[in-house]
Amino acid sequence: MTRPPPHPAAFPSRPTALRVARDQTVLLDLRAGTAIVAVEGKLKLGFRDHALAWLGGDAPVTSITVCEGEQFVVRQHGVVSVRASDASAAIQLAPALSGQAHVSGFVQRFMQRLGDFVARQMRRAS
Repeated sequence: MTRPPPHPAAFPSRPTALRVARDQTVLLDLRAGTAIVAVEGKLKLGFRDHALAWLGGDAPVTSITVCEGEQFVVRQHGVVSVRASDASAAIQLAPALSGQAHVSGFVQRFMQRLGDFVARQMRRAS
């Protein structure tokens, strides 16, 4: 009697690695801009393009292979299937920043650089 493959070892919402056993498929609902990083092994990703949604279930599935150490950034919100192609694999998800976090990070970096620039100018002037 064979046992079914184990469930993923972590939840995708946690920042830890998610293990995928051989021939196991994990479905992830991801936001646009989320990066899928192959921490260990080779992954096969599958997703449908939203531009072809009018085709319904006949829309072709786009398949991408991500090797260990590589990443794939999801361009649009949707479900991505992740499958370990050879042996077990591990993935890391880097969540997309929200628009507000992106803008506030940009403003924070700009203000820091502006402060550094002003401090240098004042040192030169004295």
